[in-house]
Amino acid sequence: MQSEKPAWQVALLRLGGVFSEEQWQAAAGSDMYVNIANQSSVQHPLLVRDAHVPERYYTQLQMRGLHCWIAHVRLRQEPSETFKTMYREMMEKVWQQAELDLTREFEMGYVQMAKHIKAAQFAWHGMCKSLDVALEADLPREEMGKVLLRNVYVDEDGEPLVDENGEPTEDTVAGSLLLADYLLAQRAHLLQLPAEDVLKGRLTWGESPVPQG
Repeated sequence: MQSEKPAWQVALLRLGGVFSEEQWQAAAGSDMYVNIANQSSVQHPLLVRDAHVPERYYTQLQMRGLHCWIAHVRLRQEPSETFKTMYREMMEKVWQQAELDLTREFEMGYVQMAKHIKAAQFAWHGMCKSLDVALEADLPREEMGKVLLRNVYVDEDGEPLVDENGEPTEDTVAGSLLLADYLLAQRAHLLQLPAEDVLKGRLTWGESPVPQG
């Protein structure tokens, strides 16, 4: 099996135009993943603090996934052939990192890890589909808040966080709307970015309604 080329050689090949369109997209997808992972890492403690997002590993993965979703919303403004490989590469990086986290940090065996990853992927796809529908609603903020309340503001068993009357707590309702505000603000910002930057994975992020610092 041929070994991977060293980084310096890959860089020279890129400069020389050797990479195919699919390879360029894959490289851009890797760059976008790093961009999203950094943004998610910065925002996560602030969302825990002000949007009352539960503090645990799975929620960190969800926040990374939500950033990927909002990036995909922007990518869908472009022809599918210009980002199909890029998006697939980005998501593969998300799940590959999750696999490493579960096996290294949580010391899961392969079977247990694969089960958790499959469940996380299924839940993420369902949440994204619901958020896509919410974006088209008359009141997208409120509908997104409901989706986030059902999917993010839950305990470790996936049960809703409720008060003694079985109703969502004031903190979780307010938090879900603030999280929706954050996603909508980033969507608006990403829609303004030129295609040439987005398709190279060069995302910037807008002003957040969540206080920074």
